[in-house]
Amino acid sequence: MILELEDDIVVVGEAGSAAQAVRETIELQPDVVVLDIYLPDGSGIEVCRQISERLPDTQVLMLSASEDDADLLEAVKAGALGYLLKDVAPDTLARSIRATAAGRAEVSARLAPALMSGLSAVVRGAPAGGAGRIDELTAREREVLTLLARGWSNRRVAEELFIAENTVKNHVRSILDKLQLGSRTEAATYAVRSGLVDELH
Repeated sequence: MILELEDDIVVVGEAGSAAQAVRETIELQPDVVVLDIYLPDGSGIEVCRQISERLPDTQVLMLSASEDDADLLEAVKAGALGYLLKDVAPDTLARSIRATAAGRAEVSARLAPALMSGLSAVVRGAPAGGAGRIDELTAREREVLTLLARGWSNRRVAEELFIAENTVKNHVRSILDKLQLGSRTEAATYAVRSGLVDELH
């Protein structure tokens, strides 16, 4: 009801279970999925992971009552771009959906310290990468990795580099394979750890 009042947001589908959420997302391919962590038949985090793997151009915004730090960090590791608590104001929810669609991370203010602490621990404790090495990446793959570390969607990366979205997807797969990493989030963390975020301006 809240979102239907927004002229620039269209609710294309609703789901009441994990299985339905995955099925409808694949069928409808929305720009943004607003997802709870606790679903009747499974974990929203696992749904997020499946969506991120199958539809990398669809961004996930978690909307949950859980303030558990572990839930927040697991959601981010699964590919969620944002995490809001259910007491969020209606206008903030709409603004966050727009930001998520544009590839910008959104996190409730109460959770931001936990997220930063968790990411700092990951970066401090992370190895230089997976078993692969950064010098195995092509110049174009390094550019793509740098932009991924900024939280950019495939679409925005494609526009910035003047290449097709499918080409970006292929680069992302190649990056993960070469660095032996499991997700875009791990790749972004690796890019920050390696100082790649400073290569493009």
